[in-house]
Order: sequence, then structure tokens, then C-alpha cells
Amino acid sequence: MVRRSAMKRGIVFFIAIQILFPLHIFAQSVGKFTEVRGNVSLTRAKATSTPKAEDAIQIKDLISTGERSRAKLLLGDDSLLSVGQKSKLEITRFLVERNKRTSILSLRTGTMYTKVARRFEQDSTFEVHAPMAVAGVRGTEFLTVISENPGATFYALTEAITVVNPAFPAQIVTVTAGQFTTVALGAIPAIPAAFTPAMIQGIMGQLGVAMPATGAGAGAGAAGAQTAGGTAAAGTTAGTATAAGVGAGTVAGVAAGAAAVAAGVAAASSSSSSDTPTVHH
Repeated sequence: MVRRSAMKRGIVFFIAIQILFPLHIFAQSVGKFTEVRGNVSLTRAKATSTPKAEDAIQIKDLISTGERSRAKLLLGDDSLLSVGQKSKLEITRFLVERNKRTSILSLRTGTMYTKVARRFEQDSTFEVHAPMAVAGVRGTEFLTVISENPGATFYALTEAITVVNPAFPAQIVTVTAGQFTTVALGAIPAIPAAFTPAMIQGIMGQLGVAMPATGAGAGAGAAGAQTAGGTAAAGTTAGTATAAGVGAGTVAGVAAGAAAVAAGVAAASSSSSSDTPTVHH
């Protein structure tokens, strides 16, 4: 009788705790805000609030920014994010177990700078998902810009990233430092081309991030497009690219010549939790 009474009290106590403190309050933090500027909101379990620096970030959190606003985040693996104005970012998945990491960040609209921490096993994944593309990395700095065309442009600032359109899972391109690729709806990733710092200077400034010393200039120089003053240029690409990315016409032209990408094609492995392919490094 005493044991049964104790069990009843325990159940009542548990129910009371759940009512006063819903389960999501005890959810594990996967990072924190380090800077909040302007109009920034955080949606968690259908409740929206205004975050501030040092506030925790959890799985499935949706971070939204207004005009002339931004949010900077530090994840639990020491990776850094800067979410630009008029953007929506969901922390879709984040798991670190010993020396293995599984991370998926879903950028629905807007811009984001990503600096990925490198210190994990080979089969770890760190992916940024755009509505029509996936970028996979191990340790690098890159910029993601989603345009209204619609399309997504990925700029590799250091090292390299791999990009794939889930509609064409067997066709992956590798974008090295100083190069970019654009993925339009219904198209394969464009052949990577060099970019100049001037092409993304405005976006980087709005994000509050300095251009890496080993970024665009070095990559464009490697592409062999040098101006008389020694500044790396992107050749004809610079004429068609904008600060927000590349026009849909450029991508359509590249898609027509998709055979040129065949030399760099690799098979994408399927994600264990969705139909979107997972890119491993």
C-alpha cells in the first residue's frame, strides 16, 4: 500500500512538472547566439520569442531575420554561423558523439556565412540545405546565398565544398577556394567559376564577416584570370554574376553543357533520414 501510494505521488509530480515545464524546455542545447542585431526572432515549438546574445539554440529552432538585421551563432562543435538579413534558418539536425558529427542546417531564404570546425572522423557530415541544393563540407568557410530566381549560390572562401541538386543525386561538383557555383531549380550545379572579392563584399559586410585572406583572390588567380593590376578576376563570369549570385540564364547555359561536368561526377550517398542525398567528406 505504501509503495502504491508513493508511485501515485510520483506520477502526479511528473505530470505537474510537465505542465509547468514542457519537455522542450529541457531539450539539449546545441549552441548559442553570440550576436543579435536588429529584428531577429526565434521560433521553438510553435512559440516565437526575441533572442539575445548567450541564449541557447536547440534542434528544430527556426531563426528569422528582418531587413538590416543579422544573427551570429556558435554551435556546440565550435562552428560559426552568421545569418544575414531577410533570412530563415532551421537547425534541422545536430549531433556530436565522441569524434563523429552529424549536422544539417536548412537555409530556407536569405544568406549565411558558415565556418565549419574541423576535428571529426571521416564519416562525419556537415551540410547546409537550400531549397534546391545541398552543400557538404568537413572544415571550411563558405557563403550561401538564396536568390528569388529561385536559385542558390555557394561561394567557397577557403578549402572546398561539394554541391549537389537532390533532383540529380549522381551529379556533384567540387568548388574550391575562390570559386562559386549556382544551382537553379531543376538544373544541375553550374560548372565552378572564379569570383572576385568585390562580388561578395557587400554581403560579407552585412553579415559582419571579414573576407578570409586565402579566399576569393587566391582562387581566382589559380583560375588564371588576372587583371593588369594583379587582382584576380572571374573573366566572363563577373559580367553575369551579381552580389546575390548568378542569374538563371547563366545556369541554364551551363546545364545545357552538363557533359563537361561528367569528369567531376561522383555518386551521392542517400541520407538515412530523408530523400535528400548526404555528401560525405
